[in-house]
Amino acid sequence: MSALKYAWLTYRRETLWFPLAFLVFFVVIAWMMRRPDIRFAIARGYLGFMLPLIGGILAAYAVLDDPALELRFATPTGAARTLLTRLIPILGVQAASGIAFQLFARGMAVDFSPLGGQVAVQMAWIVPTVVLGAVGTSGALATAHCATGAFLTGAVWLVQLLMRGWILSNCGMLYMFMGVLEPRHPDLRLSQTSLIVASAALAVVSWRLLRRQERYL
Repeated sequence: MSALKYAWLTYRRETLWFPLAFLVFFVVIAWMMRRPDIRFAIARGYLGFMLPLIGGILAAYAVLDDPALELRFATPTGAARTLLTRLIPILGVQAASGIAFQLFARGMAVDFSPLGGQVAVQMAWIVPTVVLGAVGTSGALATAHCATGAFLTGAVWLVQLLMRGWILSNCGMLYMFMGVLEPRHPDLRLSQTSLIVASAALAVVSWRLLRRQERYL
């Protein structure tokens, strides 16, 4: 609890307002639209694309963008604990934003049934959010630069969007947005499982990198 309290006290408030600002923006845009299909497209775009991108960028800055990083390394805090206490607040904000948007959207009669049931709707945004968060964190730690991690997050996000057809044809198991763009694809569950495993592997890489603290001082 003390570690989480420290993480909250040193948590940059702009990383809290940034996702909330996008939440309000998309809620307003969806409210302004009257056609149900347009509202659904906006809701799908926010949950499936913007929420994961924001989470990945914030994750890239989560660990190394700490004003007391040297002091933290001087304490007997393990790398795994550091990762958890820095990433949990970000995941919490993203989860709260995703749930809040769905409540607003359902209040505007947005129908999420094209994405499947309740579990399928949640997996459609949780999986890419976890993947991009893992990419952002591992990229920042591998290069010892937060901006590089954020750039890698954006690059992966953009490549997945622009090369949708090629990725689905050649390595569909690694396509992050299958749940939101291809919800009836026969390999959807296999793809989501593979992506979660890949994210876990990147988390292990981040943990091993963070254990070499001298690289970041």
